[in-house]
Amino acid sequence: MPRTSQLLIYYEWKMLIRNRFQLLMLAVTFLFGMYAIYYGQSEINAQRQTIRAVQALEQEEFSSYQASFTEEMETLEQEQTHDIASRPAYAWYRHGYHAILPPHDYAALTIGQRDLFRYYYRLTGMSLHYQLFENELANPVNLMVGNFDLSFVLVYLLPLLIIAFCYGLFSSEKENGTLPLLQMQPVSLRRIILVRLLFYFGLITELAFLLSLIGLFTSGNPLKGENLVPALAWLVGVLVYCAFWFGLLFLIISFRQSSAFNAITAVGCWLLLLIVVPAVLNVIVTVKYPLSSATLAGLTRRTGLENENDEEEARAVIQEFLAHKPELTGSDSLMKNDLLPKAYAAFTSLKDINNQQQVDRYNAQVAQRNAWTSHFHWLSPAVNMQEVLAHIAETDVNTFLQFQSALAGFHGEITDFYFTRLFWDKLIVSEDYAHLPAFEMPKDSHRWNTVWWGLGKIFLAAGGTFVFGFIKMKERAK
Repeated sequence: MPRTSQLLIYYEWKMLIRNRFQLLMLAVTFLFGMYAIYYGQSEINAQRQTIRAVQALEQEEFSSYQASFTEEMETLEQEQTHDIASRPAYAWYRHGYHAILPPHDYAALTIGQRDLFRYYYRLTGMSLHYQLFENELANPVNLMVGNFDLSFVLVYLLPLLIIAFCYGLFSSEKENGTLPLLQMQPVSLRRIILVRLLFYFGLITELAFLLSLIGLFTSGNPLKGENLVPALAWLVGVLVYCAFWFGLLFLIISFRQSSAFNAITAVGCWLLLLIVVPAVLNVIVTVKYPLSSATLAGLTRRTGLENENDEEEARAVIQEFLAHKPELTGSDSLMKNDLLPKAYAAFTSLKDINNQQQVDRYNAQVAQRNAWTSHFHWLSPAVNMQEVLAHIAETDVNTFLQFQSALAGFHGEITDFYFTRLFWDKLIVSEDYAHLPAFEMPKDSHRWNTVWWGLGKIFLAAGGTFVFGFIKMKERAK
């Protein structure tokens, strides 16, 4: 590095350590970041505890069923447990399986949609739609303001720190009367500003890296196979996002206006990119693809047979269902044994079949909203960055939409397991417990394309603002 640049950095450092307000801002940002890491980890740890609890309940439930096959039936409770374990007429709606979307190690750093969408479901053979859309109450205050996680500090607060440190790099010299002295130096004014900007870029990016590394190491081992690429992508994201805001400040400074102009313009850009653009996109997408929760409200309403004692009605419902599931017909005792359980199983399945078109329309609307919004992320690198971080930590909307899609297949496995035995009048035996349905979340093969493409767009925005500022500064120097 040329000696002149070294001197400029040295004097910038001296000015920094004498400015208590700037040091205080750095310290406060660091403390905010540490609290954000703690907050995110607390939220995700609470979710992990819930997951462990429901898994333990499921294991205990099925262990008691399996044990009932070897126990002596001495009490009424033991007999009831064995009936639920072995008779499909009871088991199809009592045996509950948990489909779980476990948090990624780095979900604590960007909670994303994990506080909005459900991350586990207990599914039985009953209506899938009823079980899916039965809402859990969430804290409306949290939903309104979002979560104070590390991504919030990096995406929202870090740009304000950059603005506070850099808006007066040129104008303060002009306003303090030291600009003529700088212009007398053997190096160009553009180079002086660039070196000073580079100094603060290094300082604030190091702060962002420090917070990120603390978050990455305390949330999961970054050297672990599944965490290595996400950790690297996170750090690359922090680097290009900081580069974008420094490029934008360089562009604003290149107009060589007053400190007030620079500060107002920079804060205006912050408001535009982080508040206005997301709000406008949200309004447009709401009008273009309206969603009504009332659409699904009817699906969560409990309904049943009109007259449980009417065997003709029960047979009619079963026959209507078997038209969709011909593989379940053929048993000689189909309409003789367990008529009411079969009728209810058929009724809930028919309800799902009849409502599927309505649910598909709703899901398509959600997917279209998400796809349409993603087309305009380039308008705001801040929105883009938040989406990239959510994809890295698997807390984005697409992950939860895929989770809900996978539930349909899992529910199909559950109903196949029980309905085959129910409609063919077969008991569940002890050996069947080795082949119970198990949920598996499919991998998203396009996740990293989205991440790298998103980072590429931020990098292009950073490069564009810097090049434009460089040209503007050169024109002014002439």
